[in-house]
Amino acid sequence: MSILNYTDEIITKNLNKINEWIDNKKVLSVPPFYTSTDIRVSNQKVAAVDTNIFPAGFNNLSNFFLHEAAKNIKIYIEKLNLSVERVLIIPELHTRNPFYWDNILAIQKMFKIAGISSDVGLIIDDGTSFSIEFDSTSDLRVKAATVEKSDNKVFVKDFMPDLILVNNDFSTHFPNILNNIDQPVIPPVEVGWHSRRKNIHFNFYNSLIDEFCEIFNIDSKIFQLKTELIKKINVDEEDDRLRVASLINELKSKIDSEQNVFIKSNSGTYGMSVMQVNDGSEFVNLNRSGKKKMKVSKGGKLLSDLIVQEGVDSIFGNKEPVYYLIDCKVSGAFYRVNDNKSSIDNLNTRGMYFEPICESELNPTISIISQIGALATGLEIQHLTES
Repeated sequence: MSILNYTDEIITKNLNKINEWIDNKKVLSVPPFYTSTDIRVSNQKVAAVDTNIFPAGFNNLSNFFLHEAAKNIKIYIEKLNLSVERVLIIPELHTRNPFYWDNILAIQKMFKIAGISSDVGLIIDDGTSFSIEFDSTSDLRVKAATVEKSDNKVFVKDFMPDLILVNNDFSTHFPNILNNIDQPVIPPVEVGWHSRRKNIHFNFYNSLIDEFCEIFNIDSKIFQLKTELIKKINVDEEDDRLRVASLINELKSKIDSEQNVFIKSNSGTYGMSVMQVNDGSEFVNLNRSGKKKMKVSKGGKLLSDLIVQEGVDSIFGNKEPVYYLIDCKVSGAFYRVNDNKSSIDNLNTRGMYFEPICESELNPTISIISQIGALATGLEIQHLTES
């Protein structure tokens, strides 16, 4: 019996009680408008290995799921008790990746299905003003203009939005133009990677897993992901690499010896600054390329704090499921695939592509774990905005 057969049976039998638990947790944690969760499933474990608060792969969802997401958008908007007819999308700026702009077009399509108009606004630090079009992979182009601010409201040209949707993780800084505005901003930009920390996320995630598993009599080891923080690391210094190596070996002693260990930047996304090793000595003996990889994250941000995390093999081979959620409701899914990698590798690297998952293939266990990942981000947001 696979681990999913075992957990699916428990979850299916207790689904009403589980949904009630999730609804109660949503009130306390207030998960963000949208999230995406990367899930790894081995023979012994089902774990959320990354949860993104600013997901950028809506273009990989099927048309059915785009309509499902639009339905959940309408429900979310109704809960805001606001009249929302126009949404301004704030995208990533420094990218000419056509697949990313496919993602923006997909987001605009979701809002259109939901009966809400949208426009795209660019935040430019130097104060310049212009309009531009970005190429997608189709004949469609994304029209965008720089964001302006007046009377505590932001807008582009003659488009005055009722709501600001951020699709930019703001890795390096908080955008001042979105500070002290009257329009609601979702998700809050305070939780971009300039302030977010992975160890905090996984502390909340593992804590929720503990509670969930105690209620439903499941061994929490099935869903947890061991994650350790190590601070003030300069990979050019051998003593610092030895510190990381010691933590790697300590973690290896607690997990399946067949599994690799991942070293990641404590803040960052897009699969950058991620390295996998089987033994601490591999990190001590990093070559120049390896050191360079672990020195700088997205936006040229110098790394200092790292996490050391257990790896999870994939029963799907060189594939892993990615679940997309609106307001903590599963609204779509696809597989990340990388033919250059194996079942133990990081798949979020060059050469990856995506395969659709249809509605009937949504898995009960993976769905619940993705929702717990979203709940953990809600607790993160509280932690960051209240501290």
